[in-house]
Amino acid sequence: MVSYCNWAVSNRAKISYAEIRPIPRIPRYHLPFTTDCSGFATIMAQWSGADDPNGNGYNGDGYTGTMLGNLQHISKQQSLPGDLVVFGAAPGAHVVVLVQAGSVADPRVVSHGQPGDTRRIMLSA
Repeated sequence: MVSYCNWAVSNRAKISYAEIRPIPRIPRYHLPFTTDCSGFATIMAQWSGADDPNGNGYNGDGYTGTMLGNLQHISKQQSLPGDLVVFGAAPGAHVVVLVQAGSVADPRVVSHGQPGDTRRIMLSA
């Protein structure tokens, strides 16, 4: 999942932001594409072979709230690269993908929260 996120950062000029549903189901490395933060996390999970973080079998439904309701909640110290971090109380306001373990004081994440925003930042940001 981390390598797909890093690829997305390198290709951010071709990844647009819009809150659209269904979440696009696209082949690996397909450009351009348009999605929001939860769609981005879902696409990265699908490309990596993980289960749908929304619990919907990649049917295109889901948002930060379904991730918050479906995923196991763990501590920062337990988190690993590829885990998702949802910000805000239910239904959630934003989701990012960890690209470093939570045992790092301020791990790096990949965020896709606005147009041209697919970027690697610190979790604290």
